[in-house]
Amino acid sequence: MKKDVAQYVATCLTCQKAKVEHYRPGRLLHSLDVPEWKWDNIAMDFVTHLPRSTHGHDTVWVIVN
Repeated sequence: MKKDVAQYVATCLTCQKAKVEHYRPGRLLHSLDVPEWKWDNIAMDFVTHLPRSTHGHDTVWVIVN
């Protein structure tokens, strides 16, 4: 089975693109300032191109307070 998995990964284009050496290094993270009031500072973004859910969705809406 190990041989079969190694052969599949070696020929899979998606597996080859997902290797660590194909990614750019991350940048330093900066912490956010603590707001004085609730919901004073809101950040929103969409995370896309995720694996499809059972309902066919591939995007998540992220809201950070």
